[in-house]
Amino acid sequence: MKRVLKYITVLFLLSCPVRVWADEGMWLINLMERINYETMQAKGVQLSAEEIYSETQPSLKDAIVALDYGSCTGSMISQSGLMITNHHCAYDDIQKISSMEHDYLKNGFWAKRAEEEIVIPGKTVMFLQKVKDVTEEYRKVLAKYNKPGEYQPYFSRRAGSELEKKYKEKGYELSCVPMLRGDRYYLFYYKVYSDVRLVGAPSAMLGAFGGDTDNWSWPQHKCDFSLYRVYADKDGNPAKYSKDNVPLQPQYVLPVSVAGLKEGDYAMLLGYPGSTARYTPSFGVAEKIEVSDPAMVKVRDVKLAILREAMQADPEVKLQYASKYFGNSNYWKYAIGEMKYTRQYDVVGLKTAEEQKLTEWIKADSRRLSKYGDLIAELRECYAFQAPYIAADIYHKETMINGSDILRLGLRFKAVEGRMKKDKCCKMEKDCSQCQMLRKVCENYFKDYNEQVDRKVFAAALRLYIENMHPDFIAPEIVQLVKKFDSNYEKLTEYVYEHSFLASREKLFAKLNKDLRLEDIVKDPAYIIVRSAQDKNYKLRDYLEKNRQKIAELRTKYTAALLEMNQGKAIYPDANSTMRITYGNVGGYSSKDAVTYASHSTIAGYPEKYVKGDPEFDLPEGFLDLVEKGEWGRYADTAGKLYTGFVTNQDITGGNSGSPVMNAKGELVGLAYDGNWESMAGDLYFHPEYNKCVCVDIRFVLWVIDKYAGAGRLIEEMNIKE
Repeated sequence: MKRVLKYITVLFLLSCPVRVWADEGMWLINLMERINYETMQAKGVQLSAEEIYSETQPSLKDAIVALDYGSCTGSMISQSGLMITNHHCAYDDIQKISSMEHDYLKNGFWAKRAEEEIVIPGKTVMFLQKVKDVTEEYRKVLAKYNKPGEYQPYFSRRAGSELEKKYKEKGYELSCVPMLRGDRYYLFYYKVYSDVRLVGAPSAMLGAFGGDTDNWSWPQHKCDFSLYRVYADKDGNPAKYSKDNVPLQPQYVLPVSVAGLKEGDYAMLLGYPGSTARYTPSFGVAEKIEVSDPAMVKVRDVKLAILREAMQADPEVKLQYASKYFGNSNYWKYAIGEMKYTRQYDVVGLKTAEEQKLTEWIKADSRRLSKYGDLIAELRECYAFQAPYIAADIYHKETMINGSDILRLGLRFKAVEGRMKKDKCCKMEKDCSQCQMLRKVCENYFKDYNEQVDRKVFAAALRLYIENMHPDFIAPEIVQLVKKFDSNYEKLTEYVYEHSFLASREKLFAKLNKDLRLEDIVKDPAYIIVRSAQDKNYKLRDYLEKNRQKIAELRTKYTAALLEMNQGKAIYPDANSTMRITYGNVGGYSSKDAVTYASHSTIAGYPEKYVKGDPEFDLPEGFLDLVEKGEWGRYADTAGKLYTGFVTNQDITGGNSGSPVMNAKGELVGLAYDGNWESMAGDLYFHPEYNKCVCVDIRFVLWVIDKYAGAGRLIEEMNIKE
């Protein structure tokens, strides 16, 4: 991989063609022809720019979809609406439709015919149609909403909504999105399909093989894929679920290659990366790794230990909390790595040096000095002001919002209290949509709830809240409760769960079905805790609001100054769930002295790592027998090996999960699903040597579908290239 300067020197130019040499960058797909295509050609792409992105004819971008408005990426692989993404992207869906009788996480799921495909309520698949630059018009609209003398945000939801309404077209959903803190504004046009059905997924023992131990690492051997089917009305338009809907015929379908990729081969990826923060000043980076991440990790360490013990002791609890555990552990481990490698790469030092250069550049010109002022000094002062309070906000979120289920449910009733005080309807009446929505939430809430587990989480989270909150912003009601029980958190917990109508389904619906009164809510001990904590946190945020507005304003100036200082170079915007392209090559790496990782993993890793009965390294029945037979068929390489995964130097982040990895011809060769441990600083800083994209090899995926799951009919839908 080519070396680049250790801070952001690959910059994003919006007006003329430039040459881009580094593999760093999640580049806007609509600007690919202007910005990136020449470099992609030099690296080996064999498609024309129009074959990759076009708004007038079918192209690769028409096969790439965002799941649930950007939580993951998928791709269309058949003319009958078959879509592939990661197993971990389907994990929550699979858990929600599972039961002890039908545990699809443990046993996998394969629909043998269309009638067996499972509808996933609320699931959406979004196709990008076109992109419109509305920069100048947006700025004029924004000026109407920004009042002189007040904080001037670079983005206003009202201004964005105004343009979305103006340019609305039938059949499309529009999203107005800023880039580089207002350097450009674009309207993205999407078609959104909501009839999405699960077709197939392997056991989590394959899809999540290696668990937390292997997560965010290389080599891995996860068979991280799942299959959905997208349905439309008879005319191919988005439609709510109906038995009369038919499989969507996509504008473009990715061919699937079984030729594989070798070391050094070109690879590209299209997807919907969620968010990065690479233009964060040094003070913000330091705050993240020295304050925010440690606070979050500290709370989740405790919560995950409680869940892990309970899940290992009871199969029903394991199923109930599988998705919650994964949701907490995934970013928990990422944050640990982010702290480690952001420090190891001295990202704060690199950014400080860049800021010194920026300061000298500003001072060298009176016009720039008038425009930007003492920018870095002002940023330093603002971050210093909020430094004592940042951890409090994190501890509140992790203990009160992301802590126990009883408190999370309690938050739902805060709005109820407000409506009751205003004499508005909220007595669970059948003709009230708000009441119906609340009842639906309550009905579903207890499916994945175990009171004894929740009690342990509650007690631990409450202790962490009391011991770590800033004294000026800790809720006095909670302090009084703790004193009442003489800091005995177990007795306090017992009292709360015995007296709260939120503690069980039976207690809750006894209230909802009879007559929910305002006094029932405001006197409930669990509600008192979460409401008082939330109210105090609002005061904390109010206290910091002017300072945060100032930081936002300064960061907008900071980004603008970087752009101006590096005028003529290309800079990519931070990820924001819009379609991006990234490209590079297959290749291993050396993480430290005498430690080298190969570019590919093979099926041999399964028997080597397998531990019978282990929650992370067990395997489903019959799988190892097939591995021992070694019958790989057309899915083996020329030397007879079955590869399970590979790594590239493509630049990815969360939201890219499930993104198709394609060869120079635009054929599907794998799915992105993870980063390596050494890339954990990636949301703040791209390391040119160590940032890697971990991919599942499509040949392994096809072998599992065909030979292990016996779902060869799905292979027949695909356009397989030898």
